[in-house]
Amino acid sequence: MKRIFSIALLLGILSVFFISCGDKFVYQNTIEFPNQKWDRIEKGKDISFEKIEITNLKDVYDINVSFTHTKDINVDEVSFILRIISPSGMKKETIHTVQLKDRNAEKFIGSDLGDIVEIKEPIKQYLTFPEKGEYKFIISNYSSKYEVTGLKNIGIEVKKSELDYNVEK
Repeated sequence: MKRIFSIALLLGILSVFFISCGDKFVYQNTIEFPNQKWDRIEKGKDISFEKIEITNLKDVYDINVSFTHTKDINVDEVSFILRIISPSGMKKETIHTVQLKDRNAEKFIGSDLGDIVEIKEPIKQYLTFPEKGEYKFIISNYSSKYEVTGLKNIGIEVKKSELDYNVEK
């Protein structure tokens, strides 16, 4: 009985250790695309991620985007505009492209899960925020196609960077 208790205690301590060593997410959310398509024009082109709370201006952050798509997707890359809106309304806008296939456009990049593929890419690294408070990210379709079909969802992660020094403002 003592042995079982000792093993359970050891496993509990190890699990707490591994959980505390994991990524330090500030925000993580995934949004599904209706009918597995993302329009470029009109309704549906903008995807909003809201209530991203930044509490420390000295921390440095990484932003990752993820896509889950079918193998019937009609593009080899997804281009989008990322708008970061600060609590005071200041906007920063950048354009990004995530490659979905390898250099020869033959095989999908990411995790092949049978009929679907998941890909996660860093789009901003070592980012500092100028204000404390609640941010909003808007991602807009910037594809050359009228609509991207075969996209199941899009996700955003904001996490504290692994940068090993403090950034002074």
